[in-house]
Amino acid sequence: MTTNLNRQLLTLTTLTLAVSSGVQAAFLDDSKTSVDSRTFYFQNDYRDGSGQNRVEESAQGLTFRFQSGYTEGDIGLGLDAALMYGFKLDSGPQRSGSGLLPRNAESRPGGPSYARESQDEYSKLALTAKLRLYQDTQVLVGTINPSLGVLQPSTTRLFPQDFRGTQVTNTSISGLTLRAGRLDRARHRDSTDYQGIGIAYANGQYPRTDNRDFKYAAADYALGKDVVLSYNIGELEDVYRQHFVGIKGKLPAGPGRLVSDIRLFASQEAGAGDAGTIDNRVYSGLFGYEWNGHTLQAGYQKVDGKGAYPQLENTATYLHTEMMLTNFAKQNQASWLARYDYNFAAAGLPGLMLTVRYVKSDNAQVVGVQQDGRERELDTDIGYVVQSGTFKDLAVRWRHGVLRSNYQRNSDQDRLIVDYSFKF
Repeated sequence: MTTNLNRQLLTLTTLTLAVSSGVQAAFLDDSKTSVDSRTFYFQNDYRDGSGQNRVEESAQGLTFRFQSGYTEGDIGLGLDAALMYGFKLDSGPQRSGSGLLPRNAESRPGGPSYARESQDEYSKLALTAKLRLYQDTQVLVGTINPSLGVLQPSTTRLFPQDFRGTQVTNTSISGLTLRAGRLDRARHRDSTDYQGIGIAYANGQYPRTDNRDFKYAAADYALGKDVVLSYNIGELEDVYRQHFVGIKGKLPAGPGRLVSDIRLFASQEAGAGDAGTIDNRVYSGLFGYEWNGHTLQAGYQKVDGKGAYPQLENTATYLHTEMMLTNFAKQNQASWLARYDYNFAAAGLPGLMLTVRYVKSDNAQVVGVQQDGRERELDTDIGYVVQSGTFKDLAVRWRHGVLRSNYQRNSDQDRLIVDYSFKF
């Protein structure tokens, strides 16, 4: 693994020098360089069932990041690079599987099948060439991390999931952002290699597919400062096509503001339909009120049609019910949700934030389960960002999740995350 790291460091250095040696000053004058540090402790206790009863690991991640400016002129060239290096702090074969570290393919002789050793270290390189056209159009080629209604990379471990492909962004119309892209490979958060893109298994709802292209287009339009309208379309080749419509807004009311966030999804099989029939709709809304640092919201989500909500393998979702342990997106599942946020800056403690989320659902139809699926989850997040002094911008976050279900294992999960960025 050390040899692999050295090779990637050499590649990054060579590319940076090769590009910078022959370009204009703006390429370097507008560049940014940083080292991002993330220390992550993960623990998951299974409260019932057989097999592995606890996952507990900690790891350290370092990301060496370079973001260039653009060469001068109507057409500008640039390069972004990130070298990620992660290493084990604590683990054990019977406690592995947190998603922080890659694991060996096989368990130790004589041990249970889940008891696989986590690797001591790993590294990966992300390179993105970028092209700016007339100040309002950007083209990215290489490693891409799109955040869309139809695609949400998983970012909740040591390093984010990323994709290989091309994306074009245009902002020529005031308030309107247009994006379109094509992805052909995915690299998961604890993987060093790109793999084929496929549909998520969804508790056996869909057969595994891989080596597919994913294409997407997105439009986001801001009506002033407080209302955003969104439309996305995404298609996994010969598997499914998905539409997303979103309306997010805030409206002054009394001493505070009314807040709303409506998200609608419609999905059907596409092309050859290699994952079978997909005819899924999700209606999701969250409404509330914010005042004096407090935000209290309540909402409802309904999964309708045939099949579970389709998504790319190992990704997150843009559903309101995307929680720490599950996403409440099974066939016919109905969920009530509540959320409370408090910004302690209103009480004279800037940098301290609290979020509590609760989802309760029923009527889920799960493959292999005869009864209607019922589950609930309570998540608590507490985070603090140092505001001044030597450790300014140091961020500490504790996350605690509790899942209770009648068709999957009950779990209590904790995550402690410390982030800091050294900027040069």
